[in-house]
Amino acid sequence: MVTAINGIVGHLVPLLTDRGFALGQATATLSAVGLSTIAGRLLSGYLLDRFFAPHVAAALFLLPLAGVGILAAGAGGPALILAAIALGFGLGAEVDVIGFMVSRYFGLRSYGGIYGCMFAIFTRGDRPGPVLMGLSFDETRSYTLALAVFGVALVCASVLVSRLGRYNFPARRPT
Repeated sequence: MVTAINGIVGHLVPLLTDRGFALGQATATLSAVGLSTIAGRLLSGYLLDRFFAPHVAAALFLLPLAGVGILAAGAGGPALILAAIALGFGLGAEVDVIGFMVSRYFGLRSYGGIYGCMFAIFTRGDRPGPVLMGLSFDETRSYTLALAVFGVALVCASVLVSRLGRYNFPARRPT
C-alpha cells in the first residue's frame, strides 16, 4: 500500500501537468493530499477504536483505489480533488493501522521493538513507488501501467488485511 500511494503522490504533479493541467491546479491537488492525510489520521483512529481493525483497514486501503480510478480515467476539475482526498486518507491511515494492529496482534510486552520493525518495513516500502512510477512513464510515455499495477496492489493489500483473524490481545473493558 505504501509503495502504491507514495508512488502516485510523488508523481501527482508531473502526471497532471503531463495531461495538460496547469501547474497551479496540479499543486493545489497535491495540497489536498496533505490536508486529507491529517483527516485520514483522525478518521482511522476513530474507526479503529470502534470497529474490527482488519475491516477498517481493508476499507481504508480501498479508498485510495477510487483516487487511482479517477486518475486513470483522466478526469479533471473537482474529480481531481476527490482523487487527492482519497489518496490522502489512505496515506494518513497507514501508520495508525500499523500501530493499532501491532498492539492487538502482538501485545504490549515488546510493542516498541515490533512496532519499530514494522515501521522500518513501512518506510522502506515508500521508496520503490516513485521510482516505479518514473520507470513506467519512461518506458511507456504514460502513467497508465503504473496506475493499473498500483490499483491491483491496493486491492491485494485490502484482501490480505481483511483476512486477519481475531485479536490475540483484545482491549480489556474497564471493570
